Amino acid sequence: MGRRPKFSTDDLLDTAMQIALDDGPAAVTATAVARASGAPSGSVYHRFAGSDEILARLWLRTIVEFQSGLVDALAHDDTTAAADDAIAYIFDWCAANPDRARLLLTFNEGEIGRRATQPVIDELREHNAAARAALADWTRRHFGEAGREQFDRAMYALVDLPYGAVRRHLPGGTPRRWLRDSVAATAREVISPPEPR
Repeated sequence: MGRRPKFSTDDLLDTAMQIALDDGPAAVTATAVARASGAPSGSVYHRFAGSDEILARLWLRTIVEFQSGLVDALAHDDTTAAADDAIAYIFDWCAANPDRARLLLTFNEGEIGRRATQPVIDELREHNAAARAALADWTRRHFGEAGREQFDRAMYALVDLPYGAVRRHLPGGTPRRWLRDSVAATAREVISPPEPR
């Protein structure tokens, strides 16, 4: 049986995340990660082809972790309870993972996609598609259809509102309870069946 590596891939990605948050994504290089982690540079290059792949893998790890919990919340049979769960999840995940949450705001997914290798791009597309499908499924179950207006309502209520609320608190604070309650109340208004015209 081979010896367990002293520096795991997650260890190196955690180091890359701290560099990105402290000095910006451009500062994340294989050399910088090796130096900051204390890992041999060969260990870093063994796992990643270079800075672009480090950044892409870091983004992928973070977005997959975030989206998996959101997808689970949206799967609740009661769609109103699912909406409450999804909003609570976003607030709770950001509070529990402030650095990872900041990372999602620091990086530009389009830029990461342009620099990533094809396997990473394919994996990212797969996870994004699964998250979008989960939101579309919730929309169909809640509204009875998933047309453009219904999907826009779902996206605004369950993603845009909580995302916007937590965003300005991420550098060093946790949103107060009233803000979470306000977002949940506003979301319920948005996803209420529209009045007949």
